[in-house]
Amino acid sequence: MSLAQILRDAIARDRSAVALDGDSRTVTFGELDATSNRVANALIAAGVGRGDRVVFIDRNSTAFWEVYLGCLKAGAVMVPLNFRLSAAEVAWAVQDCEPTVIVVDATFADLVPADFPTVVVIADAPAPDPRESGRPRYDAWLEDAADTDPGRDATGGEYVGLLYSSGTTGRPKGVLVSDEQQEWAVPAFASYFDVDSDSRSLVPIPYFHIAGGGWAMVTLSRGGTVIQSREPTAESMFDQLVRHRATHTAMVPAVMRILTQSPEARAADFSALRQLVYGGSPISEALVRASSETFGTQLFQSYGLSETTGVTTLLGPEQHRPDGDLSRLRSAGRAVDGIDLQIRDPFDGSLLPAGASGEIVVRGPSVTPGYWRLPEATKQAFTADGFLRTGDVGTLDEDGFLYIRDRIKDLIVSGGENIYPAEVESVLADHPQVADIAVVGIPDERWGERPIAFAVASGGELDPADVVAFARERMAHFKCPTEVVVLPELPRNASGKILKRDLREPYWLGHDRAVR
Repeated sequence: MSLAQILRDAIARDRSAVALDGDSRTVTFGELDATSNRVANALIAAGVGRGDRVVFIDRNSTAFWEVYLGCLKAGAVMVPLNFRLSAAEVAWAVQDCEPTVIVVDATFADLVPADFPTVVVIADAPAPDPRESGRPRYDAWLEDAADTDPGRDATGGEYVGLLYSSGTTGRPKGVLVSDEQQEWAVPAFASYFDVDSDSRSLVPIPYFHIAGGGWAMVTLSRGGTVIQSREPTAESMFDQLVRHRATHTAMVPAVMRILTQSPEARAADFSALRQLVYGGSPISEALVRASSETFGTQLFQSYGLSETTGVTTLLGPEQHRPDGDLSRLRSAGRAVDGIDLQIRDPFDGSLLPAGASGEIVVRGPSVTPGYWRLPEATKQAFTADGFLRTGDVGTLDEDGFLYIRDRIKDLIVSGGENIYPAEVESVLADHPQVADIAVVGIPDERWGERPIAFAVASGGELDPADVVAFARERMAHFKCPTEVVVLPELPRNASGKILKRDLREPYWLGHDRAVR
């Protein structure tokens, strides 16, 4: 068995069923199968061997699944990069993973290093786009490729994915995803939801995130339809939920709040919607009641990491009943079957009792084997007995419900995007007038959190707007600070470490610091 075979089995059940919709065209399972076979053979013809990397850059699209399934059939490793990255960030990732082929949408073609030898451009326009620079077009690249399945599947511990997760040392880390991880995770997580061949799942989360790609994979594995959303907004999600009669979807609480406050959404027919999964931040009792009234569906909350192939804990519908006990809403739920979750002392690794705060550690078949070409980081990420150290602080109650208290790694989650302050700080430190810098997350009504920077000038005046502009020229905009506060010096402890707690505290007064 392999992940590719799981999808082949889904395809074989009904080749005429719709696999993908919402991306300006409808694609059946049979069509997805045939095109992915061509992709696999085109990759092999381009010199892609077993375990070789293939970079993909685009918004949610049909091509993502054609290339991903093609990679699976060719035994290659898919590396989906965030399309919001800067050209410098993409260049670094390309240098790090050393792909054989890059497939990129024309919109983002200028992010790819100009001297990379094999770049395939996805383009719909009839005339060549200047950004394509003579590179082959995706459709033309596939024309002469055979539509027969080469069957070179990765199996067992062989890798099928490499997901770049922003790092605490200023550089991202490549999270390795093996076939056996996915082969276990897809059916295991699917068992918690009533996804079947009649399901229509709206997936607004980018596929390069494990949450978006994973949720879509669960749907496809059951023979259901993935409703794709290229540029999701609350308004577009509302339209697609209604127009496609979506049965399942995923949202962040900020979008749920917008929709429940919309007169149009409150009056809409969501009777087809069976289950809604949310994550990224806590949910209030008021929003549960408003969501129940608006959507009339089962609610789930999930907590997970790229390193755990997504879902680690789930808070189920029974904890979201508006007429029931809502006291568990601040929890992230309980560990899914097959996942061992503990709270340990972050310094000596000892197991802590119920109610005590410590580091959340996880062990199970969905956990990554480690980081790409980072043996020391991999070693540090795991305990001696094989538990992944998440870097999150939490508690477990006597019934096994997990409560997340804070983040050891100072991770900022803004609108569902993970931002590591060290990565932002490494860019801002290059500003010629910045002598010292610290980035923290502060509350934001719309995004949950947003990054702001505290800077010390190297001499003369430091223009905050100039620092923001400096960042926006060098990195993805969602990572950039929304404001810069200039201070005479940054607070530090006796050993010289910046006291980010002191910088954050005034902004979090009166706010619940329980984060997801």
